[in-house]
Amino acid sequence: MLMGKIEAQEMQWFACRVKRKQVGGIRTVTVGGEFESYRDRAGRVRKRRVDGTGDRVFLPEHLLRRAGFEVFLPVKKVLRRKNRFSPEKVLVSQPLLVDWMFVGWPVGESRWPDLMELDVVTGVMGTGGRPVEIPPARVMRLMRQWGGGQLSPECHRYLKAGCEFAAGDTVRVVTGPLAGVNVRVIDVTGPTVKAALDILGGEVVTEIRSDMLEALRSSDVKL
Repeated sequence: MLMGKIEAQEMQWFACRVKRKQVGGIRTVTVGGEFESYRDRAGRVRKRRVDGTGDRVFLPEHLLRRAGFEVFLPVKKVLRRKNRFSPEKVLVSQPLLVDWMFVGWPVGESRWPDLMELDVVTGVMGTGGRPVEIPPARVMRLMRQWGGGQLSPECHRYLKAGCEFAAGDTVRVVTGPLAGVNVRVIDVTGPTVKAALDILGGEVVTEIRSDMLEALRSSDVKL
């Protein structure tokens, strides 16, 4: 099982393809809720879920979390008719990718046998027959943009921890006009990082959103 507290640098993420059980991709199910007893037409006692109770979840995401994995499924909000009898439309969550999601576990653990034993995953994004780890900064950017208000408590803690760079850290800009440039953190104010970079032999200070940065390993630092 995953630890109760997750630090950003302790997690590794992989893009996994899940089995498609029906046309249209990842389906949803209702879990939990309140139940009531009733009798069917033959007089047999049965149970049914009380309308409006329970949580609507994406099935592969639910099964993987129940197995002890941390899961991030990017979702988008779309307008759909409430039902076929009403013109009223409501916002519903829909997977951004047809049958892909991100699965994570703490660095140092080997969860591959557990993952592939589940009747959920069909493959993992990789190259040369080896899985490719998704950079944590990229996962955090996707969480901010496509979390859809459905991130687990663990993902919220992971995301919060990932925003915390300290003065003196060397980080890399991963998007925008400065993509690929290493900068030195001077100060952190909320979601914004004040950083210094060398331009034409001189040091220039600029402000950059923290979600546009990723931490570097010491071996990668080349300012």
